[in-house]
Amino acid sequence: MGLLTTLEFRNFPFEGYASHGGFLSPCYPSTKGEKQLFLILLGISAFTLILIVIFYALNPRTIVGDALVNTSNGTPLEFPPPSIFPFFVKPVTIFFVATIIFSYCFLALAAQTIERKVPRWIRALFLLISLAVFAMSTYEVLFNFTLWGSLLVSNPNPDLAVNTYPVNMWQTNLVFATKAFLTLLFVSYFALSTFRRSLQT
Repeated sequence: MGLLTTLEFRNFPFEGYASHGGFLSPCYPSTKGEKQLFLILLGISAFTLILIVIFYALNPRTIVGDALVNTSNGTPLEFPPPSIFPFFVKPVTIFFVATIIFSYCFLALAAQTIERKVPRWIRALFLLISLAVFAMSTYEVLFNFTLWGSLLVSNPNPDLAVNTYPVNMWQTNLVFATKAFLTLLFVSYFALSTFRRSLQT
């Protein structure tokens, strides 16, 4: 017990993570090379998201998000086609990855500007909003996975699972809904840790 009490947290190997707000918290790049990398990734992910939005707009569906999961015939939509390349992904997965990379790089690059130029009360407000969105998206991810599992009993194709709640309003593809809320979970965590750190600085 005496040994534990003499250990100081600043000597622990995870000190850097704690001081920056957490393991996955966006941290401002410390070198010119890191900053250039973040800017490149920010541009690539932004361009990718624009292409995804254009693709979705050009393929309207009655089921929300279905255009990023299935073709108009109801078959899985994968890029590149599995017949010509062994590795492929759905557009919804590209959307998922691009949004996370974009939000991480954006907040990492904007962290110092936020701390210096954004009033403290606004940062506190965004902290509370981020916390609320984080809690909501956590619930939605758990709800969608539970609903998804129950629907697979009657429909073994996970890509065709649809959430019809609320009834008579709209239907949502569960693959899209689950990845969209998981994306929101990551983005809200990045924002939460960024604003929390800015208030502690």
